[in-house]
Amino acid sequence: MGAPERVALSRELVAQTALAITDSDGLEGLSMRKLGSALGVEAMSIYHYVDNKDDLLAALVDRLYGEIELPAEIPDHDWEQSFRSALQSFYGVLLRHPAALELFTTQPSSSANGMAVLGWAYDRCRLAGLGPAEAARTFHLCVAFVIGHAATELGMMAQLADGRPSELDNSAVAADFAEFLEHNAANKGQDVFDDGLEMLFSSLANTFGLSRQDAS
Repeated sequence: MGAPERVALSRELVAQTALAITDSDGLEGLSMRKLGSALGVEAMSIYHYVDNKDDLLAALVDRLYGEIELPAEIPDHDWEQSFRSALQSFYGVLLRHPAALELFTTQPSSSANGMAVLGWAYDRCRLAGLGPAEAARTFHLCVAFVIGHAATELGMMAQLADGRPSELDNSAVAADFAEFLEHNAANKGQDVFDDGLEMLFSSLANTFGLSRQDAS
């Protein structure tokens, strides 16, 4: 019986494998040696596809941007449904890959897939009637909303995984504030995210005078 056929390496495969390692071990658990072992090669072989650790992180970010689904079937004029769909996909990427939160907020978005996302968002904003400055403000607001919500969601998941209490001792606070704390602790999940999107798009429409399609 012959030796098993070795999978041909590529930058994409290196990034895919690195992402699997960060999903299980976190960014701190990612090393060239561990990556080489997972790929079945010597660590030095990886440097044919990435220049160094920073370049590996850039490849990881590009891979993550590539997972964001940019809707093509929604009419160009329906800016809200297009953004809603893309932001929900972005939210899903952040929840599937906990390391993505740090990578998206610390690494540049100048990769091919990153620029594709930026270009898509810019085109949708322009079709909605926004100028470049307004488009940039809208994009940053939308990204900040998704990242903030995902960070809260992941933080709550970490609390539960660590066995830490998710509710405060409310005995010393007023009843209405205790109720607020109870609802605040429960503010997680897809329904809350969707409610936030509705508030976000309503605010954008009012701020920039944009028409809204049926959000259903």
